[in-house]
Amino acid sequence: EVRASLSQELLRPSQRIRRKDSIETSVHALEHAMASVGAALETGSIDRAARPIVRARRVWIITGETSRAGAMALYGRLSILRPDVQFVDDQQLGTRLASARRGDVAVVFDFARYRRATVTAAQALAGQGVAIVAVTDGPFSPLAALTQDRVEITVPAVGPFDSSVPAVAIAELLVAAIAKGLRGKARERIDRTEAMWQATDTFL
Repeated sequence: EVRASLSQELLRPSQRIRRKDSIETSVHALEHAMASVGAALETGSIDRAARPIVRARRVWIITGETSRAGAMALYGRLSILRPDVQFVDDQQLGTRLASARRGDVAVVFDFARYRRATVTAAQALAGQGVAIVAVTDGPFSPLAALTQDRVEITVPAVGPFDSSVPAVAIAELLVAAIAKGLRGKARERIDRTEAMWQATDTFL
């Protein structure tokens, strides 16, 4: 864990772009990362992370720029399943999160090199009694100290940048677990959404 964490920290995009990794290397890295997604499912961490989201009064989804894809995947789907889902990027943290309170859940996506604003916001919310659900990359993440409700995945480099694939996969599996937990409420909300799509002639 320590070796992997240090390697991830040291190999920044400015260094990675100077390497001569093959596409096959990236494919193998993605396969390893997806194995970590499977492990999260098998250990039950996805189901555990879903439970507080099912119960929450309001859900805040917080992310930095490099982990945005997984957070957006969760937001887009979860907002169809249940009301009061808010996406907050790091330019809005101070103003948008002022109304967060006990009974809410903050789902925080962050991976090495860890965005200062994202981690600081999660720490502040935890201090105010907001439950934290973390999607992160291991026990050395600063988010790990804030919650037991976390999903740990491997985030590999694909070319010079961190891959978004594992985080998006976790987001989709989280949504599936949340839908199961919401039961009839999720069905009713999807039916209302579908009716609104039809009334507004959304699809061709």
